[in-house]
Amino acid sequence: MEKQNKIPPVLRAKTALTFLTGAGIGTAALIVSAVSKDRPLLVLGGILFLWCLLKGWMLYRSIQAGHYECVTGICNSVSQPPFRRYKKVCLTLADGKETTLLLGLQTKIKPDKWYRFYFRNGSASRLGNEYLDAALSTNVFLGYEECASEPDTPQQQTLN
Repeated sequence: MEKQNKIPPVLRAKTALTFLTGAGIGTAALIVSAVSKDRPLLVLGGILFLWCLLKGWMLYRSIQAGHYECVTGICNSVSQPPFRRYKKVCLTLADGKETTLLLGLQTKIKPDKWYRFYFRNGSASRLGNEYLDAALSTNVFLGYEECASEPDTPQQQTLN
């Protein structure tokens, strides 16, 4: 139970949402296939249900084992390059280094606020091309949370 309390709430919510998505897909496929007597829909719904359970379990085990990186910093600027499906977020980390993150459009980041970002371990691939970096980081970003103020204890920060 101690390990579960160490899991950040953002990552716990992502894991729960993955399991709930699988349960919702499985339930909907079961109901619709029972009403319409459609076996292929039941099979496809079952496959998606099992896939979500597997992905949720793998995510949970990875997070429980601590295989994620935490980056804490203050947001300097947020920009969206034209015709791109990501935002460029410029951060100043707690130790004074500056870094740029490429995040999806659904993230609601505001400048001049402290944030904590969570990524999968060893996943920071930097090829030098923004478009390729964004495309290869599809399943890397786990979540983020806003911090009330500057963190007292520096988190592990491994992005360069």
